[in-house]
Amino acid sequence: MQSIALLNTTTKFQVSNDSIYAGLKQVKKLTGLQGRWQTLSKNPLVICDTGHNEAGIAEVIKNIAQTPFEKLHIVFGMVKDKDISKVLSMMPKNATYYFCKPDLERALDANELKNQAKAFKLYGKSYPSVVDAKVNAMNSAKENDLIFIGGSTFVVAEAI
Repeated sequence: MQSIALLNTTTKFQVSNDSIYAGLKQVKKLTGLQGRWQTLSKNPLVICDTGHNEAGIAEVIKNIAQTPFEKLHIVFGMVKDKDISKVLSMMPKNATYYFCKPDLERALDANELKNQAKAFKLYGKSYPSVVDAKVNAMNSAKENDLIFIGGSTFVVAEAI
């Protein structure tokens, strides 16, 4: 927004708020952006989102609450160079977790993530890769369940 405000005050180029909002509503279509509350499959419903900080996870949780499902499965991985306690404290407790480690050096080990999650009453199993966690979630889920995949942009990239 600051860039647009600067353009509007220092140049003849003017961008209205309506134009900004119209563009933001079509970000996926205009840019090809993937991984923002993206449906990967149905029956069971599999959705991924790259939200990985407090604001992003708050939005994810709001969206999960508005999505009908019988049982919630969460494929979840994070990087190790961030404080994850706030994010873990926000995650739904009524879910089965599939903790995983994305394939990069910065990734937090799945067992370590699982152990940290226990302090927040988040329970599940750990898997050595995103693909393993996703496959296990898919095999465990029933037709009317929701599988959410997230925690890190890297997890979503591997799941897509």
